[in-house]
Amino acid sequence: MMENILLVSVLVLIGAIIGGGTNVIAIRMLFRPYKPMFIGSFRLPFTPGLIPKRRSEIAVSLGKTVEEHLVTPEGIQDKLKDGLLLKEVEDRLSTGVHNLLQDERTLDEWLEDHLDKKNQMTSLRNSLENSLQAKLMSWIGDYKDKPFTGWVPLKWQNDIKNKIPIVADNIIEKTENYLQSDEGKKQIDEMVTQFFQSKGSVTSIFGKMANRFSLSSAIRKEIVRFLKEDHTKDLLTTLLINEWESIVAKSPSEYVDDEWIKNKVYSLSETIVENVPVVGEWEKPLNEWGGKYEKVIQEAMLPAIMTSASSILARYIKSMIKRIGIHDIVIAEVNQFPLDRLEQLLLMIAKRELKLIAVLGAIIGALVGLAQGIVIVILS
Repeated sequence: MMENILLVSVLVLIGAIIGGGTNVIAIRMLFRPYKPMFIGSFRLPFTPGLIPKRRSEIAVSLGKTVEEHLVTPEGIQDKLKDGLLLKEVEDRLSTGVHNLLQDERTLDEWLEDHLDKKNQMTSLRNSLENSLQAKLMSWIGDYKDKPFTGWVPLKWQNDIKNKIPIVADNIIEKTENYLQSDEGKKQIDEMVTQFFQSKGSVTSIFGKMANRFSLSSAIRKEIVRFLKEDHTKDLLTTLLINEWESIVAKSPSEYVDDEWIKNKVYSLSETIVENVPVVGEWEKPLNEWGGKYEKVIQEAMLPAIMTSASSILARYIKSMIKRIGIHDIVIAEVNQFPLDRLEQLLLMIAKRELKLIAVLGAIIGALVGLAQGIVIVILS
């Protein structure tokens, strides 16, 4: 009796060892050996392990699964629509903008520290000035040798010409008011006195006598009377119109030379760039000027940028994913991932389940051994 029990026990133990050990070996053979093993030119069966041997196929299959079922355009669009992702991105950008505008460095110094780029903003400003100068010089070059009548809008020319009678009226009125003023009277008196003094002593005596009869007053009155006559206005208007027509019949180059134009264009472009918001200030530390733009950036520009980004992503997400090539990225990463590290990860994740598989194998082996023992005892 004892012999039978001992025989059955031994068979159960052997069956458990074989069953559990076989499962452990099978689990290990999923990964090991990592490389094929040879005896001479003969490669040993089951080398390398299943996963190393099928690594390329697994990578292709995994890449296809990720691209078609995991990271899909529809999934990303749904994530964008719920707004949480974009809100988080916007919050991070908002914090980054605030920190940037409080920085004590200049924009050039910040870029140099973060992107290793020197004098980027200075170069950009110079480029803006040069572009503006070139544009202005090109525009001026198209018109400087053409008469004003050839490029100034006809409406403007007619409007100015139609206002000349009004200008003539204003000139006459201002002149008359000046002559009636104390300063005008004094000026006429001095002119009369200087005239007689310039003619010698005898004439000077007549000048003093003329003063007594208020010659300057008579002259002033005659000038005023002349100004009030209708033909005076007509004469002045005609003179001004002729002068205006003479001016517009010429080209700008007849009034100013190229060097003067060039200097003025350079000065104007520097002034314009200097007064452009941000561009004219970025040579100063960010915390000295960035604060006044933060509200605009945070409340207007940043939401607009995020809305545009969301729209663009939603529209082009399919083509973007295709161009990114998630399938190829997954294949490359899987093929480059160390096998020993992959084995450790899988064993660590499925440690409990793998132990249960080994135990289950041992139990099945023990049951087989028990059945064999019982059969042997019965037959004996």
